[in-house]
Amino acid sequence: MAQTSLQPTTLAQAVTSFVDAIHRMYAGIAIRTVSNYEDEDLAFEITIPPVFSREQVLETCNRACITIEDEYDVFILPIVVYAQ
Repeated sequence: MAQTSLQPTTLAQAVTSFVDAIHRMYAGIAIRTVSNYEDEDLAFEITIPPVFSREQVLETCNRACITIEDEYDVFILPIVVYAQ
């Protein structure tokens, strides 16, 4: 369950860790915040070029999210879409 009051420093560190991890793995992607769907702390839309497998990128994002949850207690929902 998402926390209701996260420290800004913790949130910033979690976001930086997530974005850095995904950018290291996949060049040419775009990451932006979107409205939360349920009880997560953050939701990100990850836009990928068609050369990448959506399922593979989503799996990588989910692994990064688990690491972030364990380290920072911040819950992130990744949404992977193809660039139009």
